[in-house]
Amino acid sequence: MEPPRTLEDAPRTPPDDGSAWVRPALASDVPAIREVAVAAWRATYAGRVTPEAIERFLAAAYSEERIGVRIERHEVLVAGNGAGAAYVQAFAEAAAHGDHVQLVAIYTLPGARGRGLGTALVEAVGDAHPDEDLAADVLLDNDLAEPFYAARGFVPGQELTDEIAGELVRERRWWRRARLEDRETAAAGE
Repeated sequence: MEPPRTLEDAPRTPPDDGSAWVRPALASDVPAIREVAVAAWRATYAGRVTPEAIERFLAAAYSEERIGVRIERHEVLVAGNGAGAAYVQAFAEAAAHGDHVQLVAIYTLPGARGRGLGTALVEAVGDAHPDEDLAADVLLDNDLAEPFYAARGFVPGQELTDEIAGELVRERRWWRRARLEDRETAAAGE
């Protein structure tokens, strides 16, 4: 079976073989996306950002209303894993920024990490935008995200200062260059 060529072609039901599935988010996914965001933020950023900043950020950025706006304005994908597992275990949000596509968010339930969901989401975004660079901003010394991106072909770029709910943080922008040249080279060799 040929993989979907666009996100709109992605299957709406999970596969029965236990493999990861990815599809565009629906309005009915909003509560599940919030659940993933809350669990992932609390697990990932504890000790890196104050608990108060985490809760303020989650209340502002991941209210059900705000998630609905994200789905309307950006490319939001959801993923799951497991035979017949139709529930959302991970999500990614991507937005076009002129010369690149920004991975605004990519989070997985802590108990579902290491099952290929993040990889499936990154690949889905990359496949949907083969001629555009991908970028992801990661807190410095984030020992979960930095190796994740490095293993998926991203390279560290410039350091940035950002704000999370009133707290200044240092981030690094990770880049994965467009794969269009790789595809053209492969096609020319056929």
